[in-house]
Amino acid sequence: MPEVARARWQSWGLVGIALALYAMLRFYFGPLPQDPAYHVLADTRVCGPIPRAGDVLTNLAILAAGLAGVALRGRVHVAADERAAYALLVAGMLLTALGSAYYHWAPSDARLVWDRLPMTLVLAALVTLVLADRVDPAFARAAWLPLTLLGVASVLWWALTDRLGKDDLLLYLVVRIGTGLLIICLCLLRRGRHTHIGWLVAALALDILMTLSERFDREIFTATHMVLSGHNIKHLLAGALLGCLLMWLMQRSSRELPLTARTA
Repeated sequence: MPEVARARWQSWGLVGIALALYAMLRFYFGPLPQDPAYHVLADTRVCGPIPRAGDVLTNLAILAAGLAGVALRGRVHVAADERAAYALLVAGMLLTALGSAYYHWAPSDARLVWDRLPMTLVLAALVTLVLADRVDPAFARAAWLPLTLLGVASVLWWALTDRLGKDDLLLYLVVRIGTGLLIICLCLLRRGRHTHIGWLVAALALDILMTLSERFDREIFTATHMVLSGHNIKHLLAGALLGCLLMWLMQRSSRELPLTARTA
């Protein structure tokens, strides 16, 4: 299948671009270490045996989205070639909920690896589905594996360099930020094969709000009189974001006219 072969080469090309960008940034700016203050979160409340309960329990929102993804697997509008990407998306949701709860139970660099790894699965699946919608359906079969390998490698590279005492988070950030920028560009510059792109736009907006909530973790905790921290809200927004992705896949319909209409 020439379309799939071309899409596969283009997918590996995206991986090459990400690695080249990382190499250039690494050459000019050096490694980017993980800020130790990242683990110092505002909400340290305990609920029974659960430490940092606010940050641990709000992962139920992400878990709910993952379980919804399992329950709705027969109702989403995905082609046969997109099933692997959808399965990867749902698996990433479920594992992100578990990994994030595991990290927040006792925050550390070692545990943060298990928080970030499953998130790269979600990113790879989402980019695959958007490429298939906006560029060529062949990406549904060709893109998910190269993009998954890149995302996983970016986290493992950080973990390895951290263990060696010279941690470098730069490749992970290239993947994380580059994914968002790629999706935005595709939404702006390419017409999709499916409708209801508004759900995808809403997910992108929620991603920005998640970043702001995480950045102002302590300020939000103070402003809400210690009811919700910024990180608590980030998890709730993440659940909503994943819900938006599921709604897009459920409600979208093909823009292509049926064969009978085209030949009438």
